[in-house]
Amino acid sequence: MKRQSPSETIRGRVAFDTIAGRYDQLYAADTNPLLAIMRERVYQAIGRHCRPGAALLEVGCGTGEDTLALTARGYRLVATDPAPRMLAEAETKLAAAGESGAVRFIAAGVEELADRWLSLGVEIDDVFSNFAPLNCALSLDPVRALLLQALRPGGRFIAVVLPRLCPMEVLLFSLRGDLKTALRRLRRSPVGDVEGRTFPMRYYGAGDFDRALGGSFRRIETRSLGIVLPPLSFGPAFARVPGLIEALTLLEDRASPLPGLRRMGDHVLLVYERV
Repeated sequence: MKRQSPSETIRGRVAFDTIAGRYDQLYAADTNPLLAIMRERVYQAIGRHCRPGAALLEVGCGTGEDTLALTARGYRLVATDPAPRMLAEAETKLAAAGESGAVRFIAAGVEELADRWLSLGVEIDDVFSNFAPLNCALSLDPVRALLLQALRPGGRFIAVVLPRLCPMEVLLFSLRGDLKTALRRLRRSPVGDVEGRTFPMRYYGAGDFDRALGGSFRRIETRSLGIVLPPLSFGPAFARVPGLIEALTLLEDRASPLPGLRRMGDHVLLVYERV
């Protein structure tokens, strides 16, 4: 299994821990309606593919927004994150909502989870990962190793990741004259940037996951999240134009599952079944 170096792992953790206390304020749905729109599309997918009351492993829970929402929908969560302060925010949020007993929290990234899974004594039905924590993994080998251990035949894996091509990102940043950002997904060695703290990352699409997961899994859904709607960073600006996001959302829902478009966008939603 291809592994990240300790320094690469630590850089990502430190970057997100630095903003853990402000993360929800920075990415609040009331100031950026795109977040609420995307999250609802992800929850709909989980509803399509995971039975009511299923036990879900959440890889990269961050501050626990999805953890709380899915717990309220009746799912049982095992929530994991490699950044200790982000995980602490999630634990505090669930405790404040009176739901801490419904969630088991584990401080670990996907590579550590793959290494420790059998010793954790956890049984789950399905796995999901929202808003691209898997893009922080420099190889998908640990993802495959984890899924082979965690999922029984018929179990589902739902991943929302950043693909290599986002036409709206290229267009909008090019119009700003920022070609470096417009083309950032095409760099040979891309980096993530959280308020000036950088770390190595990768952009992954459906083909990358198909190759990594191999014949033990089959892809059963592919859907764009952000093929007509702008990238998340443009949400506040677009929200200032009355009715614009609502109109684009209608177009998004028509375009996002189309064969020529569903593999690209700000994010893509991929669903696999263990065979």
